[in-house]
Amino acid sequence: ANVLLMSMGLVFLFKLLEKDEKWQSHLYLIILSLPLFNYISIVVFPDTPLVAISMVYLFFYKQFLEKDDTLSAFVLGIALAAMLYAKYHAVLIVLFVIMSNISLLRNKKFALSLFIAAALYIPHLYWQYTHDFVSIKYHLFSRSNGFNISFLTEYPSVQFLVLGPALIIVPFVYKTKDLFERALKCILIGTLSFFLLATFKGYVQFHWTSIVLFPLIILSYRYYPGRKKKLFLYLTLPTLLLVLFLRTYLAIKILPTNTFNHVDYFHGRHAWAKDIQRIAGDKPVVFENQLREAPLYSFYSGKQSVALYGGDSKKTQYQLWNAEDGLQGKDVVIIKEGGCSSCTKLVTKMGKEITYMPYAHFASYQNIRILLKNVTALSETTARVLLEIANHRDRPLLFAKNNFGEQPHLLCKVYAGAGKKDTTLTVRALSAEDSIAPHSIRIIVGEISLEGIHHGRKCSFGFDDGVFRPSSNSKRYAL
Repeated sequence: ANVLLMSMGLVFLFKLLEKDEKWQSHLYLIILSLPLFNYISIVVFPDTPLVAISMVYLFFYKQFLEKDDTLSAFVLGIALAAMLYAKYHAVLIVLFVIMSNISLLRNKKFALSLFIAAALYIPHLYWQYTHDFVSIKYHLFSRSNGFNISFLTEYPSVQFLVLGPALIIVPFVYKTKDLFERALKCILIGTLSFFLLATFKGYVQFHWTSIVLFPLIILSYRYYPGRKKKLFLYLTLPTLLLVLFLRTYLAIKILPTNTFNHVDYFHGRHAWAKDIQRIAGDKPVVFENQLREAPLYSFYSGKQSVALYGGDSKKTQYQLWNAEDGLQGKDVVIIKEGGCSSCTKLVTKMGKEITYMPYAHFASYQNIRILLKNVTALSETTARVLLEIANHRDRPLLFAKNNFGEQPHLLCKVYAGAGKKDTTLTVRALSAEDSIAPHSIRIIVGEISLEGIHHGRKCSFGFDDGVFRPSSNSKRYAL
């Protein structure tokens, strides 16, 4: 799908540039030497459909500037909605287009395109509303990990590499000739500046700037003809060789070691999945916190797998689908993250080590909602909490002992702040007497000791089942 989408984007690119009387051959060298373009064309990211459809948007925006017609406005609205469904970064494209041409705000046909996009996007907004705006909250708040000087210094150096020295300078030196080129330049400089500022809030992934790719290709194509040919070749040939090497590496494991971070996502996955399947047979496989591994196993083995992620900073698609509900009471194989005294280690044929254990009568609580109903101070350092636990499942929530004879516990996690260790407080143990009927709620009373905890800290409530890492099942509350 990625290859087809990017091919569609290239068709619109070539159609847009077909009338340009420039040095035609260097367009292909620009595309082939652009590391980020080649990367997202193969590796599956939501950025890929966003980038591909952005070229459609730019093509019809150029037509809209020339004709000011309803058809172009209609397609602009559909393209904008499709980009938003791919990734929220689409907002930046339309924002910078408007900033480059403020008169668009007075154009009724352009306003029609925004209305069409908004109308088509209503189902997603409704989904956000029914799911407590889960992904929006994650991107705006939970994803923030505070300022780190390395985030700021790494960003420009990585962008210099993935966009290439020949191209990344273009938006800063190219003089635009019309409104369309001004929009391209505004998207380029605006996006790079926006994510530079974003480094003050947290780490910026290198591919988040991918919406600049087609504007960068178009402006570079118009900047480098004729007398700049030698400069262009000197600057692009090194990145072209790098791209050829990386594309060869993706197809064939030409290096004896794994990738730079010692995790190889590209080679030997068939053998890796077969090794796990030999252990699991037809049993579902549960991956602890390994959000990439679970879908890879399902893809290569054709068997059921689920990733359980206990953190509160984000919810995975498995949680939104309540995928763990269908595993309750079944025999599974658990792939643990990190060490485990009851686990067995296996080095798979792809060279990746896994830590696993078979588990009978699986039970988990990571998607069970907890709501803090009331807090009562018992002393200066002790508080009584009333927690509402909601069982949305079609079967009772039993809180039985795990395979090691341990009872699950309710916990309170106190967040210490960036760079500091969080504190986990026990609220109370759970037993069969605390069981909750299907589609019912139960108020459970517990106590927490806040000695040594500073006023104003945030906390959340969750479960410790003795098998997985403690989960966070509530929103954060101020102490």
